[in-house]
Amino acid sequence: MADTAALNEITVTRVLDAPRAAVYRAWTEPGQFARWWGPRGFTTDPSTVELDVRVGGTWKATMAAEGIGEFPFTGVYREVVPDERLVFTLVDPNDENVAARAERGEAEELTTVTFADHEGGTKLSFQQVGQVEPEKTAEVEAGWNSFLDCLADHLAGA
Repeated sequence: MADTAALNEITVTRVLDAPRAAVYRAWTEPGQFARWWGPRGFTTDPSTVELDVRVGGTWKATMAAEGIGEFPFTGVYREVVPDERLVFTLVDPNDENVAARAERGEAEELTTVTFADHEGGTKLSFQQVGQVEPEKTAEVEAGWNSFLDCLADHLAGA
């Protein structure tokens, strides 16, 4: 049996040129969420997005890229403070190790997103804590940076 992996943390901070309430809505309104969720080159069909934004509520969304495939994500909201903070789990059912990690109670990544006013815009802090293998940390961080690039484009009206 494999040893339990140590928890790793990925933190990304971004200043966005949009009011805090607008950035929060982009994370909590399904239509907006579908327009930016995923890294560059991916799209999210709005019919795959469900956001029950309340403590204990579930969320799901499937991003896809031609020639690569579909990637469904699911989770549960653990904390919801409107316009300030979202804490939710993130599970990738396609992760080849998810079943083994679930048996150990480790299948979920815990994600915290905070929103703060910053010089006329919003400072967004994104943190993911979970079982990301150390050799994949840089790749996962680059992926989240690409997600946030797409969020910035969405907020800018691109």
